[in-house]
Amino acid sequence: MFPLLANVSLDTDQTIAATRLLLHIAHVDGAQTAEEVALIRSFYEGAGDGDGTTWPDFATLQPVRAGEFSQTFAEPAQRDLVVAFCLMVAYADGTLSADELSAVAAVAAGIGMPPARVDELLALVKDHMLAQFARLPDAASVATVARELG
Repeated sequence: MFPLLANVSLDTDQTIAATRLLLHIAHVDGAQTAEEVALIRSFYEGAGDGDGTTWPDFATLQPVRAGEFSQTFAEPAQRDLVVAFCLMVAYADGTLSADELSAVAAVAAGIGMPPARVDELLALVKDHMLAQFARLPDAASVATVARELG
């Protein structure tokens, strides 16, 4: 889990909305990859807290643009969670394309996040991703990944 967001919670409707936004990001470059779907499914299925709420089946959720959820994420930390996961989904196939970054920026704007915060989250996501590789013995590969992340 992304450490910055460890104590952020979403209710059922917010989780469904966020999942639909993540699916939108996964469709930006033409098709969802297995990595993107796995990450989104993990987000969605990990959100259930066992409170007895009946959740729609993951396979029934459809992508949606951010404008439909402009008032859904009231807390800044909730918006951070959604946009950080959008960035992770965009990176899940190995690259963050200009179209994906533009789509993430549109999601952020649609849920009320300032553009400067998107830039901050992008840097945090890159750092988090690199930290996952930092323990590897092959420093040259880690440096290559760092260059590819930008």
